[in-house]
Amino acid sequence: MTPQTPVAGRYLSSLRGDAARIAELLPQAVDRPVPGCPGWVAGDVVRHLAQVYRHKAESVRRGSRAPDLPLPVEPRAADALADELRESLAELLTVLSGDPSRAAWTWWDRDPSVGFWQRRMAQETLIHRVDVEQAARIESALDPELALDGVDEVLSAFLEVWLPIDGPDSGVPADLTAHVSVETGERAWDVRVAGTRATVHRGAGGGAPARLAGPPDALLLWAWGRGGPDRLSVRGDESQVAALRRALEAATQ
Repeated sequence: MTPQTPVAGRYLSSLRGDAARIAELLPQAVDRPVPGCPGWVAGDVVRHLAQVYRHKAESVRRGSRAPDLPLPVEPRAADALADELRESLAELLTVLSGDPSRAAWTWWDRDPSVGFWQRRMAQETLIHRVDVEQAARIESALDPELALDGVDEVLSAFLEVWLPIDGPDSGVPADLTAHVSVETGERAWDVRVAGTRATVHRGAGGGAPARLAGPPDALLLWAWGRGGPDRLSVRGDESQVAALRRALEAATQ
């Protein structure tokens, strides 16, 4: 099940707050490019996020993955997009509010619960709030505990589940390998990548040829391609860290 971290009880409030921040910034950022999503402007991010909210709400209601929804492409004014975001968030909250231990379809076998989606949607919205802030040229402030939880999610869930994509479109060569100890404060993850497979163990592992360390917010933004390595430190084989970044890019695209 999803770890009961100090932020587990704050997922829904974080989701609401970050969505409100996105709507607030949209008028000044709607047509500005988003560095973390090449080819998109902030309005595209909001259309995508509203689509994600509706898709996940329907999936929880069905008890199985809902059919994918097409991403609307028509340009819309900032106020209309903000209204769409609020409406889709309200729909999502109707199915996510309440007991997080309730059973639900998820794509992570370790946590088939509503709590998975509370966490996932909070983290999804956090990253897209950063996208809109970057489009608006505003520095992002991340709650350290929520960022730490996000690092755990992107490594323990995304990398293990979504990296196994075979074929020429995966972006991951069959011979890609990485073994990195990712560390922040007292938390650590032993991450191993071999081609299109990854294994992640919480806690420092032995014998990793590379160590990547830094504050939680810097690690989270680096993992999602929203921040560079300026506030991170690497010891050992830098090529291992570069290979891990390539694997994360494939798993989170």
